[in-house]
Amino acid sequence: CAQIRKRERGNMRFLLSIVVLAAAWTAGAQGTSQSAIQGYTGSLPGDVSATAGWSFQPAANITVTELGCVDNFFLNNPTANQLEVGLWRNSTGLLLASTFITPGSSNINQSLYEPVSLVGLSPGITYCIGVYFPGSTFSLDEVFPLSHPGSVSNSLDILSLASAEGTGGFAVPTGGLDDNVPNAAFLGPNFRYNGGVPEPSSGLLLALGGLLLAARRRIRRL
Repeated sequence: CAQIRKRERGNMRFLLSIVVLAAAWTAGAQGTSQSAIQGYTGSLPGDVSATAGWSFQPAANITVTELGCVDNFFLNNPTANQLEVGLWRNSTGLLLASTFITPGSSNINQSLYEPVSLVGLSPGITYCIGVYFPGSTFSLDEVFPLSHPGSVSNSLDILSLASAEGTGGFAVPTGGLDDNVPNAAFLGPNFRYNGGVPEPSSGLLLALGGLLLAARRRIRRL
């Protein structure tokens, strides 16, 4: 009996080690949730007829948790009851996430958001985010510092901000006349993300797998 109790205590310690290790990684992977675009000034309303928004590169690994749009969209388009927003990998045009935003979506710092399945973005890769409203035209706030005073305040994790406009329908916005204007954007889309989210290291995964295997073998010996 004493030997069995000793083995049970050993198994409990192993299981506790697994729980502590998993909790430590989960806590470190939460990051800080924030908006990509945090404000803008000097915008002018402009009409577009295709998906429009902006391109960017992350400064570090980030995880997108919500897609959205600035709440001014529904002021500029009073007949609209929803719009579609999408996030694409620019080099391939691959749609990574999309959702619909309504006036009732969660409002955080003057942008409306809906949650999406988590999407990891990597530094050195260009992504595009855009909004689309079906119909002939719709109005977006435009910030183009090269042609008139205006600026966009983006988070430190968002680099290489540039305008992006498509040529028709809901698709990656890369083919319009105003595409790739630096430090400019159609606003338009926004997203929230967790910054500083590390990928689980191979060492951590091996350690966790080893503990699970050892615990399983210990339990089988009982």
